Amino acid sequence: MKVEENKKVNALILAAGNSKRMNAAKPLLKFNQTTTFIEKIISSYLQFGCNQVVIVVNSENEETIRKFQTNNITIVANENLELERFYSAKLGFQKMQDCDFCFLQDADNPFISKDILTYVYSENLVDQYIIPSYKGKGGHPILLPKSIIHDLQKYPKQNANLKEFLSEYKSYKLEIPNKDILININTPEDYNFYFNSLLEK
Repeated sequence: MKVEENKKVNALILAAGNSKRMNAAKPLLKFNQTTTFIEKIISSYLQFGCNQVVIVVNSENEETIRKFQTNNITIVANENLELERFYSAKLGFQKMQDCDFCFLQDADNPFISKDILTYVYSENLVDQYIIPSYKGKGGHPILLPKSIIHDLQKYPKQNANLKEFLSEYKSYKLEIPNKDILININTPEDYNFYFNSLLEK
């Protein structure tokens, strides 16, 4: 599926976390011998056809990730990590070009794919956000419409909770036949489980 030419779709990748449980920068973990998590995620969104990919980073991984910046990839640094994910999202959306929809993606799931994104986007709704679901359990990435993006951009609080903010809006759980949407790699044990063969090489 090709993104409709009259619809502008972007992606926001939240990659500013401290990765304390992992003890390593999750965006820079190896997905395979030649590709990091962040490179794999960027590639999936570009293959899908996003107009712009915005990545929010921290001071520790900024230098490495900034090398990926191009005309349609924007890097934004979060200097106030104590304000957490809502602030990162707000920073990213404030640097984003106008769009009709935007995927919101964490950096700890590199298994996102063009097929998953196509499935989620097929149910785009202008008045609510889409939550991909596998056997009733919500996963990522979620798809936000323009109306919610605009509300988040102008929300007066900097330290709000992203989940609580979104709970004020209607959502639609879209059942998707791919359990990869549930993966979160937060610890060395998680990484070892999914990438054991890579570690052995």
